[in-house]
Amino acid sequence: MAPARRCSRACRLSFLMQLVLVSAVVVFPAAASSTSRCSNPSPAPKEIPEGNDAAELLRSFQISTGYFSGGDRLFAPDDESSYIPRSFSLTPSKVARTTDSALLEVYATLTVYGASSSHGGGGSHRRRRRYTFSRAASFHLHGYYSSSSAELCMVGASGSYNGENGLVKHLRDVNLRLRVPNAPSLSDPFVTGLLDGADFETISLVAYVESDHYVFSEKKPSCPPPTPAGDARGALQALEANFSCPRLKELIVSSYKFEHADGDSSSPSSPTPTPLSLSTSRMHVNQMHCTANGSVRAYVVFSNDTDADSWRWQRMIHSRFFVKEEAVVANGYWDATASRLCLTACRVVHSSAATGPSSTDLKVDREQCGIGMSFWFPAVWTIRDRSVVAGLLWNASQERGNKHAAGDVISSAISASSIDLYRRGSNLSDVKYNYTMVDTAKKQYIQTGLSKSKKGRFPGNSSTYSYQDFKFHFDTGEATPVTIGSVIVAGDMMAAEYAFFEEVNMSRPAVATMDHTQLLNVSYDISYYITPGNWQPPKNSSRLYGVPSEPRQISAEGVYDPQTGILCMTGCQEINSSTDCQIMVTVHFASLDAKGKGHGRGRISSTRDKSDSLYFDVIDFALYGMYVEQIEESIWSTDLESIMAVTTATLWCVFAVMQIRHTKANPAAAPATSVSMLAVVALGHVAHLALNVDAMFVSRRRHYVQVSASGTLELNEVMLRLPTLVAFALQLCLLQLVLSNRRSAADNGRPAKAERWSLAERKSLWICLPLYLLGGLLAGTVHAINNGRAARDNPLIVRVAADPATLWDDLASYAGLILDGFLLPQVIFNAFSASRVRAVSPWFYVGGTVLRAAPHVYDVFRARSYVPSLRPSYVYADPRDDLFGVAWDVAVPLGAASLALLLFLQQRLGGAFFVKGRRLGEYEMVSTIGSRQEVEKAIDHGHQDATVD
Repeated sequence: MAPARRCSRACRLSFLMQLVLVSAVVVFPAAASSTSRCSNPSPAPKEIPEGNDAAELLRSFQISTGYFSGGDRLFAPDDESSYIPRSFSLTPSKVARTTDSALLEVYATLTVYGASSSHGGGGSHRRRRRYTFSRAASFHLHGYYSSSSAELCMVGASGSYNGENGLVKHLRDVNLRLRVPNAPSLSDPFVTGLLDGADFETISLVAYVESDHYVFSEKKPSCPPPTPAGDARGALQALEANFSCPRLKELIVSSYKFEHADGDSSSPSSPTPTPLSLSTSRMHVNQMHCTANGSVRAYVVFSNDTDADSWRWQRMIHSRFFVKEEAVVANGYWDATASRLCLTACRVVHSSAATGPSSTDLKVDREQCGIGMSFWFPAVWTIRDRSVVAGLLWNASQERGNKHAAGDVISSAISASSIDLYRRGSNLSDVKYNYTMVDTAKKQYIQTGLSKSKKGRFPGNSSTYSYQDFKFHFDTGEATPVTIGSVIVAGDMMAAEYAFFEEVNMSRPAVATMDHTQLLNVSYDISYYITPGNWQPPKNSSRLYGVPSEPRQISAEGVYDPQTGILCMTGCQEINSSTDCQIMVTVHFASLDAKGKGHGRGRISSTRDKSDSLYFDVIDFALYGMYVEQIEESIWSTDLESIMAVTTATLWCVFAVMQIRHTKANPAAAPATSVSMLAVVALGHVAHLALNVDAMFVSRRRHYVQVSASGTLELNEVMLRLPTLVAFALQLCLLQLVLSNRRSAADNGRPAKAERWSLAERKSLWICLPLYLLGGLLAGTVHAINNGRAARDNPLIVRVAADPATLWDDLASYAGLILDGFLLPQVIFNAFSASRVRAVSPWFYVGGTVLRAAPHVYDVFRARSYVPSLRPSYVYADPRDDLFGVAWDVAVPLGAASLALLLFLQQRLGGAFFVKGRRLGEYEMVSTIGSRQEVEKAIDHGHQDATVD
């Protein structure tokens, strides 16, 4: 027993040691994880009924735009999907006070937006393509906010997102921890936190706080006056009120470029300094919030992007929260007396624990708060500066005698101007424009001999004109007037129309004079894209490839001659941090009387020597679009086409009714009517409805710019299609009447007569169907040849006209040709049946022929009378409904009229009157062993059938 007792003690000791180890393994991770995961307090505090601050509490936890990193299993890496912004939003649905004064109970929805990528199937892994699409994951959370720790801790049973196959996928065991400052301020303005779950990696979150509890700095910053003195506009015009927080935010949140003290925005030898380093050249006000009393706070980032990136920033500045760039946070106030915004800014840095520039752990460096910022609205514009908002940055720490290391703060004042390409409808009525390069443009206009160009009717010297006439587009860009005479028209349609009335109609003489006093001062913004000069398309590549492009922005001013329609301007553009003002822009507007497509032609050229680094090759371009007068004429013609389309469909209904009446009044007419002919007409109505179903309920005026307040007719597409639907129904009734009559003839003891009609019908089909199929193959071959020719075109050519016809469109047009010859089956049917029955009413075959020929007559009139739009909206004589062109417009009416004439003669002289010798089918085949009386009786019976009307 002794050995047994020793074993028992050893086992008990081993068991105790294993128990301790297991407890350590289980307990310690649980304890560690409990520090990072949320749990509701126990016992849970009870809610207190809502007070007057319920809405304010909701706003305290609202986050509209934040940034996140991580979550790699759920989202694609950020660097692979920069065009799909990573962001998140937190929307509280309920915030309630509890019996514990330090705790708030919060119900909220967290939505995380990003990109998700997947590999296409097929082939090896290397050959699989990666497809990137946007993804949104939503989490419904509940938890508590502790005012003592400033921490919001929330849990959710699950979250969800849409998977690649469209099915909703769930995420388990979700946990959110956010630090939300109790009293956010200049030194503590960020919401940061972590989101984790069982099905994805931890996601780091950061956002600029939106709470109304923000504590502004007690000391108001001082602002130096704008330069030059008195250059700021009043708030009444700029903000449309003494102070409007939404309007101020709309204007200030934008991108800015830095300027040198001498006003030159670029110089290759002297890079522009910025508040934070010598490398950045752009500033972007990314987030801004303000209060009703004029207190303002903002989040501002800096970048060294190229011109192309500037356009990208301009598009994204309102939708993203940027954390990877250098940034500052600022607060201050709106100075209503001086009409400017004054701010004090502090630099934002990544914490020492950050692992890289993508870290969301941001904090404010309180030692670098010596940056002063101000913004105002310039009252004077020039060719070099047309910014809606101007800014100034300076070293505010020097004012307090606070010295910092070089590079930490601004060493000298730097001016900035907004890069606002759209100006968002700003009220610029009090802005003055100073022309500085008009004399140069006028001199070039006279010296080049352009003033001697042919005169005509152009915008400005005609009775009809509009601001839209002077906006022009070309294949790679567009140009918009900024000023006309002394009036700013940028973003203000009313001011533009007023300027034309005052400057063009009232102030310009009617005839040209030798001293060119009729020239009108104008200025433009021209935006366009170019292909890099060193780019070459890939060789031996059968795949589609993208053509790279670089944006260019030209500020131009010069003169416009309303007598010749020529615009001659001198322009400036920024290229590679250099400003080039030796650019000439010439535009020849097309005459208002011109019937060709297009708006005119233009040229952008450099006046520098070819050896100069800023020299570029001449850019010739064609303007597209239509003048207002031509647009109104086109809209009028479209309304006329609507009336003609409804009239045509209604007449088809009338003619179908007349044919039904004729068939019922003449019993012999129904079996002598070709079923193939009726089927062709019915299918024609169906095709017309099917081809135009995409236009249902859609306004045709989407093809035009609203340029006139005059009332014009616009018929609803349903009204256009309803008569066609009725005509189709009547055609089916007529077809049913013919078929039932033939069936009754066979059932009533006249099988020989019914067989004769059926035999003629089959022979008609044997001829028509191969003919139709051969024509379809020919149409498909022509389409393939045209497509092959288009595929060999230069890939750099940008198509601005209507899209090329598809195979379906070409076959549909050919189907219209078949409908043009809808009488062909009846003519062949009559020839084989030798019928002299007047089966088809003159109303039907003459009226139908006229209706099919009328679109071709109108097409000739339209081509000679109207200016064609590049993207026309056809309602009548649509190329998808028939074949049009000079040859077809002659051949189709002649062919349709010939068939109608032939049918008229057949119904009076017999179906086979044009066949020499024995007439087809004149006699029925009889048995040779029949009696002579039977033969004579059969012959008499055949003559009686052929002469019955």
